[in-house]
Amino acid sequence: MGLKRKLRQWQSAELISAAQTNSILSHERQGIGQKYFRGLVAIALLAIFGGAALMVAANWAHISGGIKLSAHFSLNAAFAYILWHGRETSHYWKREGATFILAGLNLTLIALIGQVFQLSGTLESALLLWLIITTPFIFLFGTSRMNAVMWTAALIITLGLNLYDIIDALSIPSYKKECLFIFAVASIPGILMLSGMSPKLRALRPEWQQSYILAGSGLIIAGGMFTSLAWYTDTDYLHNLKSLHWFPAAISIFWCAIFIIMRSIIQSQTYKTLCLLAAVTSLFALTASLPFRPEVDTMATVHFVCFMAVIGYFAIPLGMHGLVTLAVLFITLRLFIFYIELTGPMFAMGFGMIVTGVILLIALKFALKIDKKIKAKLFDIGA
Repeated sequence: MGLKRKLRQWQSAELISAAQTNSILSHERQGIGQKYFRGLVAIALLAIFGGAALMVAANWAHISGGIKLSAHFSLNAAFAYILWHGRETSHYWKREGATFILAGLNLTLIALIGQVFQLSGTLESALLLWLIITTPFIFLFGTSRMNAVMWTAALIITLGLNLYDIIDALSIPSYKKECLFIFAVASIPGILMLSGMSPKLRALRPEWQQSYILAGSGLIIAGGMFTSLAWYTDTDYLHNLKSLHWFPAAISIFWCAIFIIMRSIIQSQTYKTLCLLAAVTSLFALTASLPFRPEVDTMATVHFVCFMAVIGYFAIPLGMHGLVTLAVLFITLRLFIFYIELTGPMFAMGFGMIVTGVILLIALKFALKIDKKIKAKLFDIGA
């Protein structure tokens, strides 16, 4: 939807005045030429760097390892200088951009060193080394959301790739290794979210704090959705943990208690809501991880639908309109998948596919109406 059309709708709804509409349009029109200019500059720079990259790639095998490393170290030094200069001159985007690019160059330098010296390293070890080297200067100089999101994503990916190898190296029975791995994976979202609620981090690095909370909350919600798949499997995998078959359920209870305690300590109403959401998600995970739960496939659908309904409910006090829409959409799609599970053979026929497509269109239209009614009632906006 165009800006002019949006502004007219807001003006019709008496959210803004005619004078404010004209002022906003005038301000945006002033920047149109600059946007086009910056876009053309970006295309020109892309052509220059792309051409240089193609020339290097064409002659890569003929370039000695010493020249490759010298050129890369020089490039790192150049961006380190830009980073330092941006910090000294208080140039925000010069410092933040150089920090981001230098972090990427560190990763490619590690890969280049491995190639030149024929090292037998793995992707997991390279990422771990990169994270150790890069973390100090990113935290010191990277205050933007761009760098915060980049580092948080790198941390999650690195942990995900290295956790199993680290735990597998321990001299303990295999079933205890599995329990420790489950606990470590289940703890990452909670630790991220609780770290983001730290007042010291908020005062020191507000963008990092938001990144931690968003990443932790997102992983908690994704984990709650994923646990519904456990209903498709039997409970034999729990009994493979021997005397610790109750351990996954205990992890859910543990984190539920942690979030309830934190909810009573923190002052922010938003954080209280997030803690309650995380505690309820832990309870949903508990129902799927009980050693003696009924083995009914239909419960996977019931679990998922109920969980997404809870997510939509908690999105209301958080003011997250988009999350309400996603909850309604996911519930609709999950019910549609349940219909496919019941009528699988019919779906393989041409007529069955037509009927299925029509049903999906009707379901999506119905979901859209429900979404509009929910927002109109709870957020006081027009349907």
